[in-house]
Amino acid sequence: MNTQTIRAALGLAALAMMSQAQSEELKLPRDGWTSWQVAAVDGAPEWCCWNSWDDKNPSTKACSIDDDHGNFGSRNHRTTDAVRVYARTTGGKIERLRVLSATCPVDAKTPIHELGSVATDDSARWLIGLTKQSGAESIMRGDVADNVLAGLAMHQGSLAQDALAAIARGDTRTEARKKAVFWLAMLRGTAGADIATSVMFNDKDPQLREHASFAVTQSKSPRIAEDLTRLGNTDTDGQVRAQAWFWLAHTGAAGAEDAIAAALKKDKDDHVREHAVFALSRLPDERATRALIAVAEDKTLTREQRKRAVFWLAQSEADGAQKYLEKVLVGKVGD
Repeated sequence: MNTQTIRAALGLAALAMMSQAQSEELKLPRDGWTSWQVAAVDGAPEWCCWNSWDDKNPSTKACSIDDDHGNFGSRNHRTTDAVRVYARTTGGKIERLRVLSATCPVDAKTPIHELGSVATDDSARWLIGLTKQSGAESIMRGDVADNVLAGLAMHQGSLAQDALAAIARGDTRTEARKKAVFWLAMLRGTAGADIATSVMFNDKDPQLREHASFAVTQSKSPRIAEDLTRLGNTDTDGQVRAQAWFWLAHTGAAGAEDAIAAALKKDKDDHVREHAVFALSRLPDERATRALIAVAEDKTLTREQRKRAVFWLAQSEADGAQKYLEKVLVGKVGD
């Protein structure tokens, strides 16, 4: 067992003991909705529900917190310094959870009991306790699980962040680890980004490394392009390398096409090379066109790779791509 695994295991054990010791600090009724407010992590987005995702001037609407498929998110790029937790219990068991900006209006089919003053760390401990449930009692599945971990990420303080880091690095549940990595990258600033990046480079599970490559693109890391390039050049798993190039293209970082084109020439995995051409098609606007034309005309590449570049040019609506294809059709471009 390596040092990182030992630390993660010790962290999980410590968090479990803290949660058990202090789980009684939040007294929820056996049935119905309960709500409380806590301090949000710095830069927390103003999560709410919106009348339309297409409006140029979006306005909030009440979130129907009983709705299984209630969508919420940040639309106006504003931040909040407080979040509100909504928990619904039935027979003393949690069956629904929502964490929203404290200013977000909500509606529910039954009255919402106000819990009163709750310390942010006490709320975090309660959420941590939910992550420790196992077997038939576990709620760490689907929608509720995502809200538990997203809620932790929105809580201010090191207790919440350390809990997410422990789950990301050492939990036995792959999906829980993926969600923790995502929310750390998305909501916990550069510190969360550093944890996600560490998973991306060091985890033994290629699924986690691949997922972390996406999560890092959603982070505030100042090294996103640099780290994705390194991952694409060094990871031992072809699928991870392929996804690194895909997400690098999506960043639109300067020089992304050069790094991907280099991988197309030197990577020995056919799967990676095929996805490198696809990644070039994901570059912004005319950059994608220029990069794909360069591949199509590069006679040091295989015929199949060049044909693949032409295929993705044909999927583009860019003027440059269409003009190039017209030349190909009339035979003005050499084979």
